[in-house]
Amino acid sequence: MNTTPTSPSSSSQLKTIVALFVILRVTILLLYTPQGLLNAYTDYQHYYRTAVYSDQGFYPFVNMWYEYPPVTTYISEGAYWLTRSIFPPGDLNSFTYQVYSRLLAAIFLCFETGVLILIHRLGTRLWQIERANWLAWVYASLSLPLFFWNASQNSVVAFFILLTIECFLQARYASSAVSLGLGIAAKFTPVFLLGPAVRFLLPDARRIVKYGVVVGVVVALVFLPFVLLGGGPWVAASFVALGRLGSWSTPWALIDGNWGPGDAGPLTTRFQLDAVNHLPGNPAVIAPIISLLIFGAIYLWLFTRPIDTRNPRHFMWFTALTAIFFVLWSKGWSPQWATLLIPLFLLALPDWRGLGLVLALTGIIFLEWPLSDALRSNGVLAVAIFARTLLFIYSAVLIARQLWPRGLAPDRATAP
Repeated sequence: MNTTPTSPSSSSQLKTIVALFVILRVTILLLYTPQGLLNAYTDYQHYYRTAVYSDQGFYPFVNMWYEYPPVTTYISEGAYWLTRSIFPPGDLNSFTYQVYSRLLAAIFLCFETGVLILIHRLGTRLWQIERANWLAWVYASLSLPLFFWNASQNSVVAFFILLTIECFLQARYASSAVSLGLGIAAKFTPVFLLGPAVRFLLPDARRIVKYGVVVGVVVALVFLPFVLLGGGPWVAASFVALGRLGSWSTPWALIDGNWGPGDAGPLTTRFQLDAVNHLPGNPAVIAPIISLLIFGAIYLWLFTRPIDTRNPRHFMWFTALTAIFFVLWSKGWSPQWATLLIPLFLLALPDWRGLGLVLALTGIIFLEWPLSDALRSNGVLAVAIFARTLLFIYSAVLIARQLWPRGLAPDRATAP
């Protein structure tokens, strides 16, 4: 699984792509105001409000619960600490916030650049250099990764997802497990990668156990300092909050009658342990165990189907398929999560099909946010949710046909 296709007649364009990619984003970083479009809001504002409480001695997982895991949370805390070591406290209209937001974006730009490089490296390994160059040019030109890089923390998560995949394909399983552990400690979503890892390590039970133990130890080590500082109850409350948060922006949310964005309420509630019992949102109409059993049964059927565990393309396809199943099962969805799926779509289908999926998702995201939010329209949001769900189902079918083709060679993808 660690062979890399090469083409002697072609050369990598990665240096040119990365240079233009970084220059464009640095220009935005320096010249644009760190405000959102249409509704003038980005997640950076939430991170900043959280970090401001450190001036009063409050820190996530030490004496307050928090909805985001420690890795991304403390990148923000570190950016605020550096900013406050030079500038006075201030609100969202202050120069201090302007500096903080740019510093945080600069840190995330390092991870976003890593995403671009990993897409090119994986594209070379999976599809040869010509296709890798095309993939890198496409990703560098996409609007959603550009916007959400300067609005959310998902560049960090996408980086660890792709790094996990690359290390796995290189048979560096310990490094892959460490990367996955850090990804889970940045956002719990990358846990879906355990499925492909187990499937492609079978039947080596010992290696599977070792992989899982390393992932678990890395996650535990990230949380351990907070427990040692006396934050055990706040760490536990953070996990409880994730389980009790109401559904949002999914078909499950429509069934439950939840039209909100999935936030955990005002930041002031983070200082109350019992606040996790009173989170916004209606309870689930369909018991979560039922949806888990249904999706688990379908995934188990796919999991046990014949697959070439020595073929890196099969690993990529199965990983993308697993990610789609994960977001279809998940009770929540946020628009910035599209940046986690876009690299997987492109790497699984490195041609007009993958690009078409990405562009369709881009249009749907615009309907969902900021348009439905700006219009305060539940109808537009419902249309976006249905369209996104259908797109994911179609994507799953398309990728499954690559894994298990009917009379067609699965490696026919060609870049335009």
